[in-house]
Amino acid sequence: MNHEAGIERPLPHSNDAEQFVIGCILVGSPRAQGVFDWLQPSDFFIPQNQRIFAALKTLFDSQKPTDCLSALHELEQTNRLESAGGVGYLAQLGDNAYKGSVEHEARIIKSHSVRRALIHSADEIREEAFTSPDSADEIVDRIIERFSDIARAIEANRDNGTSYRDAAALLLQEFESQTGVRIFSDIDDLDKLTGGFRAGELVLFTAETGVGKTLLAQQTRRRSCRDGCHSLFCSGEMRAPHLISRELATEANVEHWKMRRPERFSDADWQSLIEAASHECLQCRILDGELSMVRIRKVARQMKSKTGLDLIVVDYDELVEAPGDTEFEQQRYIVRSGKSLAMELACPVIVISQLRKSLQGEDRKKPTLQRLYGSGAKAKHSSIVIYVDRPFVQELDGDETEARIVIAKNRDGKVGAIDARFNVKTLRFESVPKAQPEQPEWMNR
Repeated sequence: MNHEAGIERPLPHSNDAEQFVIGCILVGSPRAQGVFDWLQPSDFFIPQNQRIFAALKTLFDSQKPTDCLSALHELEQTNRLESAGGVGYLAQLGDNAYKGSVEHEARIIKSHSVRRALIHSADEIREEAFTSPDSADEIVDRIIERFSDIARAIEANRDNGTSYRDAAALLLQEFESQTGVRIFSDIDDLDKLTGGFRAGELVLFTAETGVGKTLLAQQTRRRSCRDGCHSLFCSGEMRAPHLISRELATEANVEHWKMRRPERFSDADWQSLIEAASHECLQCRILDGELSMVRIRKVARQMKSKTGLDLIVVDYDELVEAPGDTEFEQQRYIVRSGKSLAMELACPVIVISQLRKSLQGEDRKKPTLQRLYGSGAKAKHSSIVIYVDRPFVQELDGDETEARIVIAKNRDGKVGAIDARFNVKTLRFESVPKAQPEQPEWMNR
């Protein structure tokens, strides 16, 4: 890269955000008054917007009204009305003042202002490095102080959180618009208890080896895709073709054992598999191979910004590379990172995790959070913990379809066990059909 060749591009700014915030102030939005505490005229990039906000801030600091007429009078008194765009520009700023969040738009303005400050500082640093007669140590000291000023400005204007009333309003808005993410497992009884997995939640699927944790996660992913919610499935255990083979066999109604013996495919099998493959989702993605939280975060953020992302599955935690001197420290990092990613990208994150081997005297039929491997961080940061049990896998005896799902933790709902059935043909967990009540004898007659 040639660092000497400057590239001219527009400095970061958003005229829409600037006009929206000023418009909210002019129409008297109560929540708009708070922006005066952490926005300065210099944070605005468009000269007209900068002059109007400076006039409004003068009025606010003097405890005077900040409506359109007051702003007009203030700009006339200081001979800045024409340079601020004139009466017509000022009057139209309130037109779209009710179509968004003033706090959100104000944060955009501040973020662009900080970026511009960084760009200007970088240019000044570059010029100093070429021309300043001072020593390198003195230049570095000035650079550090300059960036420290920017960091202090960011800290001083840090977001102060959301009021309880605003949080309640946002919740009711989500209920009314039904825009919040809800991911279902396709097991009716389980979905009734959890109400679906929601944005910002960390969900743990755990079970003994071979019971079907990954199958349940794949089932959840497929249901979410049918609902129009797309996912990133991160597998450190299986390559993408291996992971899709079981789902493809189910959709094509091809016996699963044949997926390892493709020479036994009939012409009808081939035709069904090709047809099923053609209907696979182009937006849901698989991330396989060597996994790390850095790689997962990078791909998830790209997917969120480009095509949308509603669910992340990490299969499974012990196969994800993470910093830490011990395995417990690494898993603690993965769990905390998963929770952080769920909050950042506003989607649920499912982490598949192994169970600690049961100790003498522990009842396998009554799982507890203590049986989670590295349980401290997992029990603390998870919103929902789901334990899957299939006695046949452990004992190789009895009913192969018998299954049980235990909600060991449910931050916003009930816990308890659900009887389920494992369909050995489709490799899916299903709700147990409810028995019909017996009819009275007089009805049978």
